[in-house]
Amino acid sequence: MSHTLTGACLCRNITYRIDLPESEPIPKVVLCHCTSCKRYTGSGFSANIVVPSTALKYTTGTPKLYLDSSDRGPQVRREFCGDCGTPLSSQPGDAPQVIIMKSGTLDDEDRARCGQLGLEIFNKSRDGWLEGMTDGDVQKLEGGM
Repeated sequence: MSHTLTGACLCRNITYRIDLPESEPIPKVVLCHCTSCKRYTGSGFSANIVVPSTALKYTTGTPKLYLDSSDRGPQVRREFCGDCGTPLSSQPGDAPQVIIMKSGTLDDEDRARCGQLGLEIFNKSRDGWLEGMTDGDVQKLEGGM
């Protein structure tokens, strides 16, 4: 038995499925405030869920790949739709066992299931206009996970 999450890019030319073992909890949202994620998403942060890389399967289409530099060493793999430009995932080169899916690409019901904020990372780069927008009980880290 497993938890299944599904999602797609804006034009729906790329769809995906994430099959999580029943023993694994539904992922919480991780906000990343690093400059690379801001540029990648065109936003003040990137909203993500972190899942095992083996759980992800693209069911329609194939995303394009961009290899991004990283302050931590190995390049970050960033997948996106080549048609509509939707960012889909990031995968740190030093953590191939996980993939970071953009939570905004989840289908509505699954986005609601993963609707709890669990962590903010690279908080030292957090934009000032975000003050007061997240729960004060959410853990905030100055660097990555």
